[in-house]
Amino acid sequence: MAQVFVSDYFYGDELKEFSYFRIPRLLITHQRFKNVSVEAKLLYGLLLDRMAVSMKNHWLDEQNRAYIIYPIKEIAEDLSISQRKTSDYLSELEQFGLIEKKQRGQGKPSILYVKNFVYENV
Repeated sequence: MAQVFVSDYFYGDELKEFSYFRIPRLLITHQRFKNVSVEAKLLYGLLLDRMAVSMKNHWLDEQNRAYIIYPIKEIAEDLSISQRKTSDYLSELEQFGLIEKKQRGQGKPSILYVKNFVYENV
């Protein structure tokens, strides 16, 4: 495993060495999402990142909607949190309409639809 250390400053074009998770600005700033926990917002960014893989692999349902399969155990490991907390944050995202879960049964992980949202200036 490669060692990671903290440097004191960025020099030159070092910033290009990082890959990032994107979290939509509205998720942070808009009143509608003010009660979404920071952890759930981070999870949404992680799920968006996984959507890129789904799109690349053409993981689309019969209605042409992109989905991801990301088992709770893997999410928990990636975020270094318990599976219970992972389920709580997924439920929170679902409650706010940011994701939709489709159970598959027989011990298979759920299909997750990461929902898009737009800003309407009314």
